[in-house]
Amino acid sequence: MKNISPYSLPHFHGLTSEDPDTFLFKFFSYEELMITPLMTEKLKLFLFTLKDATLCLFMGLPRDSITTQA
Repeated sequence: MKNISPYSLPHFHGLTSEDPDTFLFKFFSYEELMITPLMTEKLKLFLFTLKDATLCLFMGLPRDSITTQA
């Protein structure tokens, strides 16, 4: 993974004015250009994009509640 500042990534605050689909498009588009295509790397960076209410929601999820279909 290239050295990248989490501040240069798009952020999602969970505001009603924000579109989650647009945010995810920006995140994955930026990530493909600047970093690695490895999903494990993407997931490590994704946490840095969550702010305010979305970060609180994520932190409140039960352990092992996020799984993949892989």
